[in-house]
Amino acid sequence: MMKRLAGFAMAAGIALPALAQGGGQVLKIGAGTSVITPFLDGPMAGYYYPRQADGVHDHLHAKALVFDDGGTRIVLVATDTVSVSAKAVEEARALLVKRLGIPASHVLISATHSHTGPQFTPDYEKSLARWIADAAVSANGRAQPARLRVGIEQEPSLPHYRRYRMKDGTVQTNPGFLNPGVVEPAGAIDPQVGVLYADDEFGKPLVTWVNYAMHLDTVGGTWISADYPYFLARLLQSVKGPDMMTVFTIGAAGNINHWDVRRPGPQRGLDEAQRLGEVLGAAVLKTYTHLERIERPRVAALSGTVQLPAWKSTAEEVEEARKMVAKPPTPGVDFTLDRVMAERVLDVHNRGGRDYPAEIQVMCVGPVAFAGIPGELFVELGRKIRQESPFPYTFVVSLANDDLGYIVTRESFEQGSYEPTSSRMAPGHGEMVAGKAIELLRELKKKTER
Repeated sequence: MMKRLAGFAMAAGIALPALAQGGGQVLKIGAGTSVITPFLDGPMAGYYYPRQADGVHDHLHAKALVFDDGGTRIVLVATDTVSVSAKAVEEARALLVKRLGIPASHVLISATHSHTGPQFTPDYEKSLARWIADAAVSANGRAQPARLRVGIEQEPSLPHYRRYRMKDGTVQTNPGFLNPGVVEPAGAIDPQVGVLYADDEFGKPLVTWVNYAMHLDTVGGTWISADYPYFLARLLQSVKGPDMMTVFTIGAAGNINHWDVRRPGPQRGLDEAQRLGEVLGAAVLKTYTHLERIERPRVAALSGTVQLPAWKSTAEEVEEARKMVAKPPTPGVDFTLDRVMAERVLDVHNRGGRDYPAEIQVMCVGPVAFAGIPGELFVELGRKIRQESPFPYTFVVSLANDDLGYIVTRESFEQGSYEPTSSRMAPGHGEMVAGKAIELLRELKKKTER
């Protein structure tokens, strides 16, 4: 029948959509979303001091993608929150197992890391799980034959390595704008912009997925906002149409932000977020011109757990930490390293010093792999995962399925400053996470070749 139809089409000069992508199977893709904006009387997340929202600049969303190769389905969700909790992920996955029959290990839920969203309360956590599930169910219901393309662009002008070597021999995180003591960045950024683009059989845009390693802490203040991904989505929709959904996931940005210490501050606010989103959007528009079609995609997923050793403290350090947090914080000061260290010591002590189980999740659609990491991964570790992955395209998705805080390099513990001081895990944990991700990616590659 198909041969007769194809012959008729050729004779009549009709172009049929070329959607079959190997094995007679057609890749189906669905996109769905839920509004997750909190009530304004709840606390905001992102800083060490309390804030309450005064209004909503733009609504927050949970955005879900479903990839279905006819035999396997995977779900990727991104939420406009500072993190996702393991409890919310567990509840959302349980709902999807019940409603769609998708295994929990095939559902990756990440946060964009917006600092102008809600702090998790029990009520919000439960609501978020249902909203995430609704977005995924909606995406599954909209799944349709689609063409998927992938591309990479470079945008080096926006991110900055935020740990600097100083003239006094120390390394400092965010040492301040125009600080004369700055010598140079202590490392390098990752300028890669990863893009997946899908349209339907008639060429109608469905979704653009963007992955980029740069912190989301631009807007500030007390207005709810998705930060620069909101402006990214707005720009892409102005080109591709209002029905196309843009999904942003944050890469290995634990030590990367947008602050340029060579220029005056504050480099904050909605105008700055718009600049970042639109410059990043321009990179995505360039990527549209050289996307590679994904042929014969096979969808697969794996998940594994690595036990990360907890930071060790003495009884004296625990007592000193208690005294520190008992003192009221200095008005107008976000945090001090002494207070950050005290909170780390007490958090680990209060959970009995147990190791931290870290779920590492990997997925693929043909040559494209995703590595979900449950925390704020340092850029060096993200590059290592990508370089040692057997997949032609590998994208790190940070803050996936849990939030273990900063996942840092062993070297950073020797250098000191904010991120390693904040980390709850012992030196070497970052290398363990990267190693597990690489191991799972190699296993996933073998699985797809069987």
